[in-house]
Amino acid sequence: MGSTNGYYDELHIRHPFLMVFFYSGTVWPLVLPYCCFNVFLLTALTVLKNYWNISISILPQGHALMSLLIAYLGVSKVNLAYERYMSAQIATGHAFLILRELHQLSITLTENFENAEAFEWRRDTRQTIIQLVHETVTALRDGKHAAALARNVGYRLGVGIDGSKVLNSRGGIHHYEDPMILVHALRSHLYNESAKILKGGDGVPELQLLERCKMIDLLHEFTVSYRNLVRLASSPLPFVLVQMGRTFIFIWTLTIPLVLTGADFVQEYPSAFFFVILLTYGFLGLEFLSRMLSNPFGDEIKNDLNVRGMGTAAIIGIKEDAGLSEMNNLQGNRSTATNATTGSLRGIVQKRQESIRKSARYARLDSGRKVDAVDEYSANSFKYCEMDESAGNADGFPVVFS
Repeated sequence: MGSTNGYYDELHIRHPFLMVFFYSGTVWPLVLPYCCFNVFLLTALTVLKNYWNISISILPQGHALMSLLIAYLGVSKVNLAYERYMSAQIATGHAFLILRELHQLSITLTENFENAEAFEWRRDTRQTIIQLVHETVTALRDGKHAAALARNVGYRLGVGIDGSKVLNSRGGIHHYEDPMILVHALRSHLYNESAKILKGGDGVPELQLLERCKMIDLLHEFTVSYRNLVRLASSPLPFVLVQMGRTFIFIWTLTIPLVLTGADFVQEYPSAFFFVILLTYGFLGLEFLSRMLSNPFGDEIKNDLNVRGMGTAAIIGIKEDAGLSEMNNLQGNRSTATNATTGSLRGIVQKRQESIRKSARYARLDSGRKVDAVDEYSANSFKYCEMDESAGNADGFPVVFS
């Protein structure tokens, strides 16, 4: 049987029905024990009826009427869980993309400031954004911590992230548990500290108010996405709906053998065994599927959102943007704006070509397919990296390792 490893591409599967035989990453590991139990129960009831003339069954009409309610509850729960899953995926990607865009904008607006204070300001901005990515990922992956943050009881319960560090304007380090406190520190850093440090002079214009407000607006967009993510991570499906649906579906599913041993199935034992497996897989599979999709931030199953991978991709992009900016600054001062623009674009092109060459090493392509520059750049083939939440660099910030 095949394995998806949390990701699959249907276009690369050679036969359209080959996906039916996949085992890893599906609901089969969860449903198979119940299928075996129903088969065993049906076998025991059949032996009792054939050898000891003991018949244990229930009315098929009542079981059929219950199936109407089961179908409605099951489909409703799956729809609600799928909506939560897609909302979480969109909000997570948007939040991390906004943080990278914020870092790029901070570089673009201040690249003409070449003094030591401006360099320190850009470095603190980069480190704070990276730390914000780490804290967001940690908060989302811990449902109890997300619930504590949503209800503002984290400090009273003692639930939080150990070792979270925030650089203040004086260079000190504070320990916090709430990423929103880090957002507040970053907002003050972008608006107030930039006005004090980036004053202009020597032909360099001062950082304008609208430019600082633009960075604040991007940070506000992140807070909107973060608020939606905390809501999804801390607010599960209503307990009454889950409890009622799960009670009905387990009772209905585990009584299927009692229906298939009735008078209508005396001579149809092979089909009875086939349908008991099929019905158990179908209805319990929907129940387990809704449970999987309703909590997309965990790491218990392979179908959860790869929040760590998305955060790692954002951090790698931020570091590449910072490296590109430093590479352009090392080229020296330019005499005219035209030369500056040309040199900047040349550096971007060189950086893009380097990314193409690196990504080509990890491209998973068909054996008979030729690779050109466009294919190498467009392929989703970057080497997967994870965030080490326990490690840290010399500045106290967690590091990314591959």
